[in-house]
Amino acid sequence: MQKISPLFRHFILLLALSLPLLLSACTASDEFSRTAKIGPDPSLLRVGVSANAPPLIYKKNGKITGLEAQLARNLGRFMGKKIKFVELKWENQIDALENNEIDIIMSGMSITTARQYRIAFSDPYLRAGQIMLVRLRDKALFSTGIYSLMNSNYIIGTVKNTTGDLFITQTINGAKIKSFTKSSDAVQALINKKIDAFVYDAPMVCHYAAINENAKLAPILTLATEEYLAWGIRKEDRQLQTQANEFLQELKNRQELQRKIRTWIPYM
Repeated sequence: MQKISPLFRHFILLLALSLPLLLSACTASDEFSRTAKIGPDPSLLRVGVSANAPPLIYKKNGKITGLEAQLARNLGRFMGKKIKFVELKWENQIDALENNEIDIIMSGMSITTARQYRIAFSDPYLRAGQIMLVRLRDKALFSTGIYSLMNSNYIIGTVKNTTGDLFITQTINGAKIKSFTKSSDAVQALINKKIDAFVYDAPMVCHYAAINENAKLAPILTLATEEYLAWGIRKEDRQLQTQANEFLQELKNRQELQRKIRTWIPYM
C-alpha cells in the first residue's frame, strides 16, 4: 500500500474543515441576487426588494432581513418554492415586474391608484401612513402631526420619489423640502439639526425612533395619510395573487401576522 504523505494528509484535513463553510456560504448567497436577470422558473419565487427600508426590508451583515424578508421566506414555504431576492432600485421595481424579471414586489409598497393602473396587489398586510420623526425636545411643536408644518419655515426631510415626498410637495405650498436618497441620511440630518422634521412611512419612522433613542428622537404618531401596504403582482398572474392572499389569510387565522408585525415594528 502506498503511503500518504503528511502534506497530502494536511490538505485533506483542511478541505474537510472548510467544506461546511463553503457549503453554508453557497446556501446563504443562493437566495440573493443583485441583478434582475433571472428567467422564469416554476420552482422559484423571484422577490423584488429595495433593501433600504428597515424594519420592513434591509440588509444586515450582507443578508436580506426584516418583516418583508421573513414573510417572503414563509410565503415560499407555503407555495413549496425556493425564493430568490432580487435587489432593485425602488424606481425600477414595477418595470421589472411588468417585464417578468421578478414575480412579486415585497418591499414595503403601498397601494396607490397610479400603481394599481399598472399592477395588481395582494390583500393588504399592514395599515400605515405618513408620520413625522422629530427631535424629542421639539415634540410639542409638532403635536398636531404633519399639519404643524403648514405655513412655517421648517425644513422638511423626505426620501426622493416616495409617498411622503409626493404628499409634502402636493400638500404644503412653498414647503422647504430637503430630499434624500436614503432614509438613514435623512435621520442623520435630523440629528445634526440640518432639517426640522422627517416625513416617511410609519413603520420606518417607528424603527428609527427606537434605534436612535439615545439621540433623543421621537415619532409623531398622528397619521397624515391612511395607506395600506401590500405585495405587487403582475395583473395576469392571478394564481400567485390567489396564493398570496391564501397565505395572508392563514397567518391572520392563526393570529401570526400581528405577532410578526409587533416583533419587527415598535409602537405599532
